[in-house]
Amino acid sequence: MIKNHGDSFWIGGLHCVKSAINNSNRRIFELIFLNEKKLDSINLQNIHHTKRDAKYFSKIFKDDFVHQGIAARVSKLPNYNLNLEIKNDIINKFIILNNVTDPRNIGSIIRTSLAFGYKNILIDKRSYNEKSYSLIKASSGAVEKVKVFQASNIKNEIEILKDNNFWIYGLDSSATKDINQAKFEKKIAFLFGSEEKGIEKNIKKYCDHLIKINIDNIDSLNVSNAVSATLAIANYKSN
Repeated sequence: MIKNHGDSFWIGGLHCVKSAINNSNRRIFELIFLNEKKLDSINLQNIHHTKRDAKYFSKIFKDDFVHQGIAARVSKLPNYNLNLEIKNDIINKFIILNNVTDPRNIGSIIRTSLAFGYKNILIDKRSYNEKSYSLIKASSGAVEKVKVFQASNIKNEIEILKDNNFWIYGLDSSATKDINQAKFEKKIAFLFGSEEKGIEKNIKKYCDHLIKINIDNIDSLNVSNAVSATLAIANYKSN
């Protein structure tokens, strides 16, 4: 029987565990492994670690999760305050996720965002399960290197961004303007909605610009692919 350790939870995968250990905002309560070779590249100083069998891992991780024979029980990360962070840090780029719920998509988006220099993610609190080992694994360690702002009311947070001179660009398949026609401002936030419903109507009105990615042969892109395409185009246009 795996004990419930309160607010702590398990993450798995070599890269995810290493990234968590290197994150000063994470507390590592314990580490488990299938064989000693998994520990070769990990700094285990002051970390309680124990060898466990495959049955123990299967009790922690369900379904077809690929844990790579290593896992750690960790603390949650901080939920950052948007007002404070904007006041205390120079932030020019944001990703906003509205009604994106699939943990693997969210993890993949966090990974892509970090790759293009977007280290600040605003997301509906109800959509974000920070204890999801699938989300953390899909981020490939990127979740340890970004700031995630969990919003109880995402409209209020978008208004804070606008009050701080951010321009909000909403990706919407019904938009008339193509992303290649858009001129991007210095302080920018890209807003993405769910695959099924897109950006909520009451959120869409906060956008300064609605833009779309022109695609052929299919109706829509997976939201994580849309983020990749958007940030690649925006990066190209800014160079």
